[in-house]
Amino acid sequence: MEKTDFITESLRENRFWTQIMSEHALFLRQGLPCEEKEAINEARQLERLFAELKARADWTPSDREAVFLLNQDVIQALDRIIKFKTYVLKMMITCRLGGFNYPLLVDHVRREAIRFRVNLLRLNNNIQTPVAELALEEEIFWLRIMGDHARFIAHLLDPSERPLVQRAMAFGEDFETLRVQGEDLQSMLVPRDFENHLLPADLMGDPLPPGFGNLPKPFAIPRLRRFNEEVIDATRGIRDFKAIALELIESCTVLSLISSLLASHVLREAQMALEDLEMVGGELNKPQSQ
Repeated sequence: MEKTDFITESLRENRFWTQIMSEHALFLRQGLPCEEKEAINEARQLERLFAELKARADWTPSDREAVFLLNQDVIQALDRIIKFKTYVLKMMITCRLGGFNYPLLVDHVRREAIRFRVNLLRLNNNIQTPVAELALEEEIFWLRIMGDHARFIAHLLDPSERPLVQRAMAFGEDFETLRVQGEDLQSMLVPRDFENHLLPADLMGDPLPPGFGNLPKPFAIPRLRRFNEEVIDATRGIRDFKAIALELIESCTVLSLISSLLASHVLREAQMALEDLEMVGGELNKPQSQ
């Protein structure tokens, strides 16, 4: 894997995901019961915190030290929002918190926060990932996110919008099929990743006992390039579907519970997914990655 441009990639990540995190806090707050004043207040503070970090990221100069410090501060803020999302999810799935957030939605936005945090930690610590492993991580992550979006859209459209509901559910099935295919390729090409998932979570990141970590290293094959193209094609399809949905919502010509901001939010994420996937495709197409 070619060395990542630390400044460019850090600013790209921060300028996109800090806004997304701010909107996550807003969406969670809107779905909380009105009597949960403490949680609502924390969500409001997180919304402001990430909006401030977004503004800071926009004016941060292309200076290594400034970008490193920005990453550190965003990581600290991510620790806080991950803790909040975890609290909300745990309370919901133990039947101690009501409201209008789906548990899968809370898990979904927490996954995005965790990935954003890992990406910044990788950048600040100059961690380079082999291209086959990186490609499958990116593809499987985005396939799950896009599949979640499709199902959320289906469940937030009015039931009378039958053709749109059916189309959204079909997208969900398509992304699920591709995600499972990606996991098949991941276990073929990145056996250490499969081994790591069989270990207790507390052991990950620590020196492993003798016998672990001796499996073959990740390797790239031509099929990965085709798979990346398939994922990009599917993501373009749902990106275009989301763009139409946004137009229908803004023109008040569709019946749904989806706000214009939420529709814009998932559209922007699809566009970011395409950026990430096309970058991966560029790496897979380089001679050294074959």
